[in-house]
Amino acid sequence: MDKSETPQSKLDKLAKPVKGENGEQLRQLLIKNRARHLSACASAKPNLNHLMNWQSQRLRQTYADLFSSERYNPAASYFVDELYLSANAIERDANLERVFPTMVKLLPDSVLETVAKAVELNILSAELDQQLADILFDQLQINQISVSDYTQAYQIASANDFRDRQLTLVQDIGHELDQLVRIPLLSWTLKLVRKPAHKKGLGSLHNFLETGFDTFQALGGADEFMSIILEREGKILKNLNQGHHNPFDI
Repeated sequence: MDKSETPQSKLDKLAKPVKGENGEQLRQLLIKNRARHLSACASAKPNLNHLMNWQSQRLRQTYADLFSSERYNPAASYFVDELYLSANAIERDANLERVFPTMVKLLPDSVLETVAKAVELNILSAELDQQLADILFDQLQINQISVSDYTQAYQIASANDFRDRQLTLVQDIGHELDQLVRIPLLSWTLKLVRKPAHKKGLGSLHNFLETGFDTFQALGGADEFMSIILEREGKILKNLNQGHHNPFDI
């Protein structure tokens, strides 16, 4: 990454509106995401990491069969480790800002749409996690998260519309990736630019895109995989809303 670039100079790359609904949507989401990163860095809360680790463990338990499946493990890992809990999220998002003008010019509109939804999912998940963390650790003043504490915090948050949107984004991204891997030469192009991308400091972004394409290309159809996720998460959300004593027992 160019060390001379400041947060403000990166934002300047996004200052000019672009043609195309999906490109403009991505531009606005990247601006919002940069502001979120700056705010998070200014007021880092270790309790948020505690919650994210807890939710990571929950997801791995809920989808233990997918993680243990030779076919589904890569896709399950991609959703949890890359889309939700990526350790390289800040660097990856900064990469997106740097190459945004080039992306808009060169990438198909369908790819821009999927990338925009991935950024939106990242923002929404972070906001919902922060809300839950604030309730759990500031309002309820807990030390360790229990299922009953999580359920209580979820009901206090009362964010069902946003949770529904979160699940819709997961569904859309999965199905769109499944369609994008069918575009001739797109996966090959990603492999071709791997070395140049890493040399230019865009490795985290390139790995994110290439891993997503490779994962869903190897999956050979995402319908069953996505159906499992949507069915289970739908049941869990219903259980949480109803105050079920063990909402994750599905």
